[in-house]
Amino acid sequence: MPQRSFTFANEVEKIHAGLYQQMFDKLEGSKESYSYYVCPVCGYTSEKEAPETCPVCGAKGKIFKKVD
Repeated sequence: MPQRSFTFANEVEKIHAGLYQQMFDKLEGSKESYSYYVCPVCGYTSEKEAPETCPVCGAKGKIFKKVD
């Protein structure tokens, strides 16, 4: 179990780093606003809409939590 949790966390943090970089790059530019969807199992975060299934842990997209 600890290995699986670490694997999920590692993969999710790679996604988070990319999202943070995108937000940083847009600070001076576009003021576009949209929702994010977060997997309640592993923390994977998706922009604009939830995926059909989580690419990290396989959870169904319908259980993702919307964050405005």
